[in-house]
Amino acid sequence: MKGKITVLSLVFLIVLFLLFRFTIYNPVLESTTQNIGVVKKDKNTSEQWIVLSNDKQIYIEDFSIWALIQVDQNYTMSYDLSKKTRRYNLKTIVPGDHNGQF
Repeated sequence: MKGKITVLSLVFLIVLFLLFRFTIYNPVLESTTQNIGVVKKDKNTSEQWIVLSNDKQIYIEDFSIWALIQVDQNYTMSYDLSKKTRRYNLKTIVPGDHNGQF
């Protein structure tokens, strides 16, 4: 009987965790994929970002990716608005002439 209660408690905790993880907890407020132009690039000592033609500032974690992006060029990119930091973070990017293929 004690083993049954332990197993049921464990199953209940797993279900509760999954319910929380996939319904309540959502670290992304908005996810966007679009073909858009880059109008500005900038960086400081700890981070780098681009500004799009729709005035959104997109932060880029990898300096190598940021360095390859060119101003006044179009790219198909996917980015998310983080719930925690309230800023846009780049997920994927390809040149605009690649027909949006990731």
